[in-house]
Amino acid sequence: MSRRLTRRSFHRLTVYGATLIGSHALWPLAKADEPVDVPWAYDDPHLSGNFLPVLREVDVQDLRLVAGRIPSDLRGVYLRNGPNPEFRPISYAYPLDGDGMIHAVHIEDGKARYRNRFVKTASLAVERRAGRAVFGSFTRPSPVDPGMFLPGEAPSQIKNGAFVNIIWHGGRLIALNEATTSYEMSAELDTVGQWTAGGSEPLRLGAHNRRHPRTGDLFAIEYSWRTPTVKIHRINASGTLVDTKAVDLPMPTMIHDFVLTENYVVLIAGPAVFDIQAARAGQSMLQWRPDLGLRIALLPLAGGAPIWIEGEPFFVFHFANGFERGQQIIVDYVQHDKFALANGPAPTFKRMTIDPAGRSFKVASFSDELTEFPRFNHLREALATRYVYMPTLTSSLKELSPPSAVFNTVLKLDTETGRYTRHDLGNQIVGEAAFVPKPGGGTAEDNGYLVAFTYDPVERRSNLLLLDARRIEEPPVAVIEMPQRVPQGLHGNWVARV
Repeated sequence: MSRRLTRRSFHRLTVYGATLIGSHALWPLAKADEPVDVPWAYDDPHLSGNFLPVLREVDVQDLRLVAGRIPSDLRGVYLRNGPNPEFRPISYAYPLDGDGMIHAVHIEDGKARYRNRFVKTASLAVERRAGRAVFGSFTRPSPVDPGMFLPGEAPSQIKNGAFVNIIWHGGRLIALNEATTSYEMSAELDTVGQWTAGGSEPLRLGAHNRRHPRTGDLFAIEYSWRTPTVKIHRINASGTLVDTKAVDLPMPTMIHDFVLTENYVVLIAGPAVFDIQAARAGQSMLQWRPDLGLRIALLPLAGGAPIWIEGEPFFVFHFANGFERGQQIIVDYVQHDKFALANGPAPTFKRMTIDPAGRSFKVASFSDELTEFPRFNHLREALATRYVYMPTLTSSLKELSPPSAVFNTVLKLDTETGRYTRHDLGNQIVGEAAFVPKPGGGTAEDNGYLVAFTYDPVERRSNLLLLDARRIEEPPVAVIEMPQRVPQGLHGNWVARV
């Protein structure tokens, strides 16, 4: 069994935007006979190795099966988005900058096909006309000449790459950015345009959204770097905006993700705030202000004033699930002790138990293993769940100093027993693993598959991995070879039919 990397043994090891131990000097460069993916270089570990963008948009049928067998009754598509800048950036802050690139693997009748496409945002159109990067970073914006925008285009100083996530709702594929307008994609990944959710203007959405188990309504949040107001949108199952509510925080605050239960929207706002004065002084526009503390807002779906709870500060990029148990609210999440895009403390998986009546909460740990990108059976959103799936890093990965957000092992956590099972890929890199329900799989929560892209840093090849979610420690159900390298990305989902 490989040795685990934990907070205790590698206290400087961090993920999702923080820096791992060492530099990226040992990250492998492209082989001499490999095509160059982009005609530029950039001194950032998150723009080299398997983070290097790809420009090729390809369509390949009948992908080669490396191992196992694709279940004959499995039909659908795995889609995953990620930052993939086409032009050499002016400045870059992973994971907050880039151009959306959707990678899709369609599975049907025991076969698989691959297609990838850029999300053709208005921001990308401006840069393609210029033939270079125009926008600065999300954390360090650069002035953009209004004359670079065509009539009818809305001038902007911050790029919308629509690269963080891709979801299916109301019969539409929607590519999401970070609290900006989103883009509708066709089934074959052509960019349709900005999504309006049935209205006359594009709707601003966060990167993560939650679906109510009874109504099918999609709840989405919108925060702003300009104002402290956070908006909560409710979009019905047909994809039409129904209503919007708002709450105010002390300062404009970044809230990347949130939780929905049967009766509440739960906002957990760590004090990662937008500071224009800091940006003008040449610092990051995103600042960690622990003096502001942590603020939790419980917003009743039935209406009424929010319930506010305060606590010691920490930050959350990603939640697994949230649900109600009796009079309490349970929230499973990955905790960062502070917000940092470099040299932050290692994040670990936690469970928060909230007492709305007492306006208090407590936090319990499962282990000190490094992790991020937690997922669960999405069909049980806002309902009680037992299992969480997430990646971690072990010493069987031979790269001595990979960049952050690099993992090589998939974990399955039983939150009732605290027991972990694992699938260690050795010297292969794996990303977020999405849940795929088995067709006619019954009611068992873990009766399904896990799907994720993997990357071999020696062979420089990417595969699609399919694991049995009930027994992830067993050999893969299937390993499918990709026709080109699939860069490290962010979030993806399985769609049964498109």
